[in-house]
Amino acid sequence: KLPTFSILDRAMTQTEASVRNDLAAVYRICHKLGLNEGVCNHLSAAVPGYSDRFLVIPYGLLWSEVTPENLVVIDSTGMVINNTSAEVEITAFQIHRAIHEANPQKNRAVLHTHMPYATALCCVQNDSLPNGERLQMCCQNALRFWNAISYDEIFKGLVLDPEEGNRLAETFREKSVGLQRHHGVVVCGSTVAEAFDDLYFLEQAARIQVLAMQTNLPLVLVDEEVCKLTKEVFDKDKPKYARTHLDAWKRQLLREDPTLRWLEPWVPMAHADVLPLSRL
Repeated sequence: KLPTFSILDRAMTQTEASVRNDLAAVYRICHKLGLNEGVCNHLSAAVPGYSDRFLVIPYGLLWSEVTPENLVVIDSTGMVINNTSAEVEITAFQIHRAIHEANPQKNRAVLHTHMPYATALCCVQNDSLPNGERLQMCCQNALRFWNAISYDEIFKGLVLDPEEGNRLAETFREKSVGLQRHHGVVVCGSTVAEAFDDLYFLEQAARIQVLAMQTNLPLVLVDEEVCKLTKEVFDKDKPKYARTHLDAWKRQLLREDPTLRWLEPWVPMAHADVLPLSRL
C-alpha cells in the first residue's frame, strides 16, 4: 500500500507534468459542458519554475482533442518553445501573456471562454441592474464571487496588440474574475483546479440569474454581510474542494473513454518509487 498523499499535499506539488494533466483535462471538461466555441477561446497555465512561460492549446484543435502532450509552451515574446511547427492564436498570446505577467502568483492559471450564460450577462445594459453589477448576488453560487469581479466596459474588438492585452490585464489585476462587455469572461487562479472551480460555478451562477431575469420579476439580493461571511467560508477551503471537484470530473472523463490513461489517479514519483517496509 502506498503512503497516503493528501489532496492538500497534491495541490502544493505542481510539476509541469501535473499542470499539463490538469489543463488538458479542463479543456476536455469545458468541451463536454459546452463552455467553448469551436477551435476558439483558450485556457493557459504557467509552467512551474518559470515566470515567463505558459502552456496553451495550439491553434486548430478542438478542445476534445487536447492531451497533456499536445499542449505547447510559449514565452513572453510569443515564441513556441517545445514545438516549432505549432501555431498559437494571436489573441491567446496577447490576452494570456499580459494577465500572467500582471500578477504571476495569483494568475498561475488563466481561463478565457465565451461560455453562454456568463457571456450573456456581458451583453446587457448594466445600469439597469442593482448596483450596476452584471453578476448579481442573488443566489448562493454568486456569493463565491462577492467583491471578486472586475467589469471591463470598453470593447475594442479582437485583442491583437500588446497595448490592449496590457489594458485588460490592468483592469483585472486585483480580481480573480473579469467580465468583458460584448466579449466573454476571464477567470484566474493560483492553480488550474481553482480556476476551473470558479469558471464552473460562475457559469452556474450566471445561468440561475439569467433564468430568474426571464421571469421579469425583481431579483432578490442577499444581504451584504451574509455575502461577505459566505465568501469567506468558500475561500477558506477552496484549494481542497477545487482539487476534489477537478479530480471527480477526471474520473468521469476516464469512465467515458478508458483509453485516456493519463487521466488515471496521479501518484508522485517520490512515493511511487518507495516500497513499503513489509516488501523489503
